[in-house]
Amino acid sequence: ELKYLIDLNKYLSNEYRVPIPILTINGEKHVNEKYWLYEYIDGKVYSDNDVTHLFDEKELISLAKLISKYHQFLITHSQTLSTNKKTTTREHLINELKQSTELITNRDGIDLVNQYYLGCYPLLKRLLEESLSRQEKSSIIRSYLIHRNLRPSKIIWSKTTNEVIGILDFENINYDTLWRDLAVCLSTFCTSSSPSIITDVDRMRIFIQEYMKQMSGGIAKVSSQTEQEVFHLIVDEIILCACEDFTFIYWQYIHQNEKFQGIKALEFYYKRALWHAEHAIKK
Repeated sequence: ELKYLIDLNKYLSNEYRVPIPILTINGEKHVNEKYWLYEYIDGKVYSDNDVTHLFDEKELISLAKLISKYHQFLITHSQTLSTNKKTTTREHLINELKQSTELITNRDGIDLVNQYYLGCYPLLKRLLEESLSRQEKSSIIRSYLIHRNLRPSKIIWSKTTNEVIGILDFENINYDTLWRDLAVCLSTFCTSSSPSIITDVDRMRIFIQEYMKQMSGGIAKVSSQTEQEVFHLIVDEIILCACEDFTFIYWQYIHQNEKFQGIKALEFYYKRALWHAEHAIKK
């Protein structure tokens, strides 16, 4: 993580900020290779749950410039930051849904949560199979060591100009497609105020248009995709994210019941997957 951030900081060249470790009195970046402190970055972040602030066109364009710059770093910096191996998330989720359903149906009694899970299973399984089919028909999509959590609470804004100035929290970087980064980003920055399961398609397109404009200099392979193709890839990933969140919440119910977020949380992600499959992906 330290090398990743140091290299990224050099690439950004003061245009944007990322957390940089403070040197110890011995001139080292960490203590016993176990922990370190970051420099303070002056700015502001928004809460992930703040539905009162809808990001406008100017803010989305500023955000798109930052994310495109970050993604260009991933694409151009080093082969160690990428792989041609396809993700197997879809297959894993299909198997997990199937196994959970079999376990439920073999029980003597079925409670309300398990009844709801069984009712959602056919549609979620179909959505994942359709997504898997689209993935198999596509050419190899490269995976990178992406942030994976580009939400409002992770993006730093200037207190004076309200322009994006940096990214926080790289603790969970892992290999995945650029579309995963964009799906998490747009499903949180472009959420409609009511209901929040819906992603505002028009605002998504504002972001994507600027993102593609910044990536169109021949540096990034993503530039070979049209805006419409990128839009559909992102929506497909939003559906996948919703299915993942649904299965994780159910996993909590079974294995960490004290942390279970309630049947309303299951309903939220089920409806999010359904809405994007029925509306956004057809736009």
